[in-house]
Formats: sequence, C-alpha cells, structure tokens
Amino acid sequence: MSAPQLDELQWKSPEWIQSFGLRTDNVLDYFAESPFFDRTSNNQVAKMQQQFAQPRPAVHVAAAGSDNSTGDPEQDPHRRRILSTYMVHALWDAELRKLKGVEYVLAYVREPDFWIIRKQNRTTPTSATPLQDYFIIGANVYQSPAAFKILHSRLLSANLHLSHALANLRRMSRFEPSQGGSFAATAYHTTPTVPHTASTVSSSTSGPNSAANTGPTTANAQSVLTSSADPGGAAGAHQAAVDDALMDKLLAISMKSTPVYL
Repeated sequence: MSAPQLDELQWKSPEWIQSFGLRTDNVLDYFAESPFFDRTSNNQVAKMQQQFAQPRPAVHVAAAGSDNSTGDPEQDPHRRRILSTYMVHALWDAELRKLKGVEYVLAYVREPDFWIIRKQNRTTPTSATPLQDYFIIGANVYQSPAAFKILHSRLLSANLHLSHALANLRRMSRFEPSQGGSFAATAYHTTPTVPHTASTVSSSTSGPNSAANTGPTTANAQSVLTSSADPGGAAGAHQAAVDDALMDKLLAISMKSTPVYL
C-alpha cells in the first residue's frame, strides 16, 4: 500500500495539545511530531546536540536572543518580528545558522490559532532557499499545495462545467433540411386545474336528485350554476358568434359595393 501524498494529508494530535498546549513558543515542537517533519533536518540535529550540551550562561543566551547583526538580506519583516519577540525562536535561529542543510523555521504568526512553518535549505549563515510552506490552523497541520496542482484542479473543474453545458446545448439543438440548424424552444408546461365549483355541480347532477327527477326548477338552477361556473366558456362562445355574424355582414357589404377606381 503506497503512502498518501503529503499535500493531501491533514494531521493533528489532540493528545499532545492536551499535555503541552499549543503556543507560538512550542509550535515547532508540535510540528516535529507530524509526518511532514524530516528527521534528518538541522532542527533534529540541533535538538540532539542540546540534550548533551552544557547549560549556557544567562548573559550568552541573552546576547544570542538579541542578536540582529546577521545581516540577512532575505529576512522578511514577519521573521524579524518573530525573532525580536520570541526568545526561543531567536535561539533556534542562532543554532540553525551554524549548520548547513534542510531546516524548519517559523515564518508567520497570527495568534492564537494560525502559524506558517517554512522548510528551507541553508547554504550560508545569511542565505537560505525556501522549499515548502506548512500551515497550522488550530490543531490541524497542512502542506501548502503546489501551483501546478492548484491550476490542475481549477482546469478540471472548468472542464466539468463546460462538458455539462455543451451536453445541454447538444440536447436542445435540432437540424431540419428546410430550415437548417436551430435550438428547440423550452417552455414549462403546466397542467390546467379544474375549478372547484364546476366539479361540485357535476357531482350533484350525477346523484339521484338530477334534473329529470326534480323538475324544471332544478334544471334552471343547474343551468344557472353551470353558466356561473364556466364564465370563460360562455363568453368565448358569445364572442365567436359575434365574430361570425360580423364577418358575414362585412362579406355581404363588400360584394354589393361598387368598386371605385382612382
């Protein structure tokens, strides 16, 4: 079984946080427990050396912590602020500058729950090349994705939506030899609803008390109810009758009239 890719991995250790807490001064120790940490890095070498080294005088530690004479031109303002604010990171920086190779430093702090750890390759005491960034958000540790994978993911997402759009256009298009290509008109078809009054009248006429059993009064009431239940149908029939009579009259007038030529 192949190991998961680090840029797709999320790691956290609630037990470690419960025991030691998570702060800016121990965030590198928390990161060292993650699978993102290289056990052969300069951080691990310096940590092993400190376990067997003699304790340093307080004056020397203070001088190392306040040392800003390194003259590193590539040091950004965030890194300088971290070294001037947190003594433990200033001590780590002084020790790591003595070694060459891969190291991990704290590059950005936004307390209380966001840190950026930078992996870099140190070649000289004043020169280091960044290799990778790692984010610590709350208790979760992530590796920053590469620009290629970000573009690859965005292009795949755009390709998926374009495929769906082209498939919909293909279903809507049609071709006729006489008219050529066109798109089918889409419309929402609604089912006509039957008025409640008309259904009530029809159910009443189908029962035993119909017009044949109750006499003319019931029949007249039924006709009144039917006409009131469907006013649109009666108005439409009346309009059709008026239109036919009017058209016949206009036709007769046009046949009897004498054409006048100008």
